[in-house]
Amino acid sequence: MLIIKTNQDNFQQIIRQAVVTLKNGGTIVYSTETAYGLGADFLNSLAVDRIYRIKSRRLKKQLPVIVSSLAMAKKYVNFNSRSLALAKKHWPGPITLVLDVKSKIKTLNEGQKTLAVRVSANKIALALVKKLGRPLTATSANLSGQKACYAVSDVIRQFKKIKYRPDLIIDAGRLRQRQVSTIVRCQDNGCLVLRKGKIVLDKSFEF
Repeated sequence: MLIIKTNQDNFQQIIRQAVVTLKNGGTIVYSTETAYGLGADFLNSLAVDRIYRIKSRRLKKQLPVIVSSLAMAKKYVNFNSRSLALAKKHWPGPITLVLDVKSKIKTLNEGQKTLAVRVSANKIALALVKKLGRPLTATSANLSGQKACYAVSDVIRQFKKIKYRPDLIIDAGRLRQRQVSTIVRCQDNGCLVLRKGKIVLDKSFEF
């Protein structure tokens, strides 16, 4: 695992290096609004498979993604009036929308009809996905069932003894333990909060 520490002087260089890793099918650890995340090019099936192996995660469990903008999200998922209003109001920010996929994406699990998407407000996460130009997996950088990691030392401790490890870790220092993102499933007849988080929905959005 290559570890690079970010600062104001090397920010753009690190983003470029990380995106090269992603475009070559590699996996990275990067900071998000909450904990450290484990990233891969979501449209690269081999890279996504490595994410599952690194986390020891069941293949049937879906991976959320970060996109760079509402325009990018619209390429992969369908919005209705409610989900569109939520995206315009809260993106970039800690709300994940679970929406119907537009067409079959080869990295989706068999029978998967929805995808969890968000636009991150974190500077590093947003820069990565903008530079990559494709959705970036946004699962937490920890072994399945273990605690989320808020420092690179925690990430290293969890992954150092396993066979599959991230290729690159962007060390952005210790992250503040913020409230998790709100996860919302939006359908034609309303929105259902699947996980309560920092953003509280107005009652007019719910079933």
